[in-house]
Amino acid sequence: MKIKFFLFTFLFASIFASTFGARSSYTINEAWRFSKGEKQGAHSLIFDDQKWEVVNIPHTWNAVDAVSEPLGYYRGEGWYRRNIYIGEEAVDRQVYIYFEGANQITELFVNEQKVGKHIGGYTRFSFDITDYIKPDEFNLFAIKVDNSYHPDIPPLAADFTFFGGVYRDVYLKFTEKVHISLTDYASSGVYITTPQVSHEKASVSIRTLVENTSENPADVRIEHTFISPEGIEVKKQGVLANIRPGNRYENIQEEIIINNPLLWGVENPHLYTVYSRIYDPVSGRLLDEVHNPLGLRWFRFDAKEGFFLNDEHIKLIGTNRHQCYDGMGNALPDQMHVRDVMLLKEMGGNFLRVSHYPQDPVIMEMCDKLGIITSVEIPAINYITESEAFTQNSIEMARAMIRQDFNRPSVLIWIHQNEIMLRPPFERNTDRFDEYTANVARYGKAVEEAIREEDPYRYTMLVFHGAQSLYEAAELVELPMLVGWNLYQGWYSPHLERFDQFMDNFHEKYPDIPFFISEYGADVDPRLYSFDPERFDFTAEYGNIYHEHYLRAIMNRPFVMGANIWNLNDFHSELRGDAMPHINNKGIMTTDRKPKDTYLLYKAFLRKDPLVMIGSKGWQNRGGVADENGITIQPLKIYSNAEEVEVMHNSRKLGVFPVVNNVVEVQIPFVHGPNTVEASINSDGKVIRDLYHSVFRQIPADLRDPDHPFTEINVTLGSKRYFEDKDGALVFIPEQPYSEGSWGYIGGERNLPRSRFGALPASEINILGTDHDPIFQTKRIGIEEFRLDVPNGRYAVYLYFAELETGVERMALVYNLGQDLIREDFDGRKFHVNINGSRVLNDFDMTEQVGSERAIIKKFNVNAHNDDGLRIQFESILDRPVLNAIRVYRMY
Repeated sequence: MKIKFFLFTFLFASIFASTFGARSSYTINEAWRFSKGEKQGAHSLIFDDQKWEVVNIPHTWNAVDAVSEPLGYYRGEGWYRRNIYIGEEAVDRQVYIYFEGANQITELFVNEQKVGKHIGGYTRFSFDITDYIKPDEFNLFAIKVDNSYHPDIPPLAADFTFFGGVYRDVYLKFTEKVHISLTDYASSGVYITTPQVSHEKASVSIRTLVENTSENPADVRIEHTFISPEGIEVKKQGVLANIRPGNRYENIQEEIIINNPLLWGVENPHLYTVYSRIYDPVSGRLLDEVHNPLGLRWFRFDAKEGFFLNDEHIKLIGTNRHQCYDGMGNALPDQMHVRDVMLLKEMGGNFLRVSHYPQDPVIMEMCDKLGIITSVEIPAINYITESEAFTQNSIEMARAMIRQDFNRPSVLIWIHQNEIMLRPPFERNTDRFDEYTANVARYGKAVEEAIREEDPYRYTMLVFHGAQSLYEAAELVELPMLVGWNLYQGWYSPHLERFDQFMDNFHEKYPDIPFFISEYGADVDPRLYSFDPERFDFTAEYGNIYHEHYLRAIMNRPFVMGANIWNLNDFHSELRGDAMPHINNKGIMTTDRKPKDTYLLYKAFLRKDPLVMIGSKGWQNRGGVADENGITIQPLKIYSNAEEVEVMHNSRKLGVFPVVNNVVEVQIPFVHGPNTVEASINSDGKVIRDLYHSVFRQIPADLRDPDHPFTEINVTLGSKRYFEDKDGALVFIPEQPYSEGSWGYIGGERNLPRSRFGALPASEINILGTDHDPIFQTKRIGIEEFRLDVPNGRYAVYLYFAELETGVERMALVYNLGQDLIREDFDGRKFHVNINGSRVLNDFDMTEQVGSERAIIKKFNVNAHNDDGLRIQFESILDRPVLNAIRVYRMY
């Protein structure tokens, strides 16, 4: 009977193993029940969740409230529950649950029992749930996630939204009892290093962690097979090992030699694959298998000459990247992460700062495949908590980050601080501030030492904002192997040239420290344009000026290792006001990944294949005042890496224009109605062209010209900006002073809010009750009249108002680096409005009627007769009258 039982067991195990394989996994993302808030007993089998929302993972509970009014978004607990059937794949096997990301404290319960807890919102984690599940039954999984502020968990504060939820994939994984570890910080359990690499040969070492969770010792063969980029087996090496029950065994195989290796590089990212397998040496049965990428390369950073990969000098130019998307928060499917890396590669970028936290595994996978150098970082941002728990949590995050991406050839740099002295919690020049600075120094050294111990093969980097003396006082400048500078001269502060001066001064003082420009950028609202751009006006044109200057300055300095634009994409930052509240607009693409002109600039500069691209593609509803010939001349930028570009407008050739620094600016004679611009280059006999289509709403120079009848006008007051209302297919144009026969304002002055760095072209206040904030963020103050010499008829007149003054001190936004508005004394405002002599608004007090910082649109239907046109007059009662914008269209 014993023999029969043994044979039956052996046959069953063999059939089972062949059915399910050595290791299997699948996602469990679908149909979770979800509810926000504390839920007493939500882990219980009898808890009633039928009224909960049903969601799929990836999921965040902040996709809506992080961009809605009023200010503030939910930070607290959220619960997920699901009954999951686990079948025969779990019988006599080890079962794990694997999270790619949940923010930021996660507790797991299975069948009412607490399995474990994970701290941190951005690294992956796993739990062994073998003893908690019941095979061939439904099992209750309850997950509690909490994205509340916690003083011992970084990030404490940052210029991005801390979305809560299980926002990346969740897997169940099944292995044999003897298997490569899944619980060493949720890594692959295999760590590959390349101590020596040259064109002739590469030396590889592999450290493997093998678990034996059975009750018996196990004899195994640990084997590594190397597959070349062409798919050919080039090396196989293995050893025998005996692993005690309940033990984790560490195996190290060194000096595995690969001759004449194909090297991993930016242009040719040759990837080997290493299959690590565990076999039963007697039966030959495969017990487990994992695979890892292997890129054979060597690299160095030289403080004077720059970065070298495989002895080739490369200037690293790329972007930072945040993991959010319009309408979705940070809960993105894999393909959207993949697309972001593809967009960077399409631009010609070779460097991605994975900021400010580890991101989805497919991001790293794509960087390996496409030859994009990366740095990865933990989210220690702005300031620290002076506690041992904060330091230890930071070190744990660093260990997880390193072990999870240890085998990535694209990763060359580990970062463990970003602008850590930006927001010190104590007043400068005090003993307490000095004590805090000393604690920051100790914190930095502790994390630096931990990272170097974990990975002695890569570089470390700390990233600073422009207050160099603070980091010197904290003994941080000379601590890491590399330094990154986040610099915004010409945006938050005046004078673009001070960027150049900063780089030169730092290199002169620290000639042996290699450094990057780890962030730089200017906010660009894709709805705003100006032909007289100003610092901090959020227009495409100022963004172009800024980036054109920075790019030249970076490229002209060989001692700058490289640079990361801030940012690849516009991203969520809930505390911000600005032209587009709750969004940081420094991306070279929009939140839904539409390219801005700045993306085209870098693409033209970085790509080697011939390109021509017309800028302002998103500006489809243009407008302006016609000249005496019925045309409106406006500049249009074209980006190319050719020497010259031919430009045509509405099938008429405008000329051939030289390209300077990858840019051509052409004056286009727009006409009323549809306009088409064509730009073309000739490359080896092949014509490459790009087209731009727009609809131009022209305002006649003489509003009563019968040959060019007036239909409508939209004007922003106190502004030099054009604003495109994309939903309404409208364009608001800048103000002008009144002249006879035309239109414009009489009296008053532009309202220019004051900041520590001088006057600003617009307010940064979040205007409630509208998505068209820029219309309301400028105004003419003290206006006496707005006049339009329109022909007789009936008109709809819309007057746009918002009270921007409150007299209340506003909370300073630390990320504005001192650019915040200075409070002005204000005791209220009240005025009358008359149209053509009739009172339409009496004792108009915006604050009293609707409150300050809220959009008001008053519509009036008015007759113009006796050739008097439209006269909108303002009479002061208290303080000076204001007007933010006006829209007029002819009804009949």
